[in-house]
Amino acid sequence: MKYSLSAPFSLSIHEDAEADLEDLYQVDEDGAALIDAFLQEAAGSQDILDRFTIRNYRSYGNTFDFDVKRWQSLWHKYGLWRIRLFAVPGVAASHRIVYAFHGTQRRYYILGIVPRDFDYDPQHPYTQRIVSAYRELGIP
Repeated sequence: MKYSLSAPFSLSIHEDAEADLEDLYQVDEDGAALIDAFLQEAAGSQDILDRFTIRNYRSYGNTFDFDVKRWQSLWHKYGLWRIRLFAVPGVAASHRIVYAFHGTQRRYYILGIVPRDFDYDPQHPYTQRIVSAYRELGIP
């Protein structure tokens, strides 16, 4: 009996997150470049993508050190996650990568790259924009 590997996960960056990254490049080119490099590395690495839905995951000693957490206040309604990268310089150090996993498509969608100081407020424009993109993509 032969076994086949399941289809790989993939990563897509929503246009809102692309715009966030472009805005960040305008104020912190080095930090934005590190976030960009991380996303490119993750897109090509099943090992990294496998960790995107491990609650409270923390990497150590890899090319990119990062941690993964659920967006707890909205978790009951939306499967939103966030990644914090460590050793990112400048303004970008305060930014988080917000994403969701579409299980049927086996795809992670990066929905925003936003400053942490919005404090995950459900009424904040960042939150409203991210939730809107989540719904638009039909993520279950």
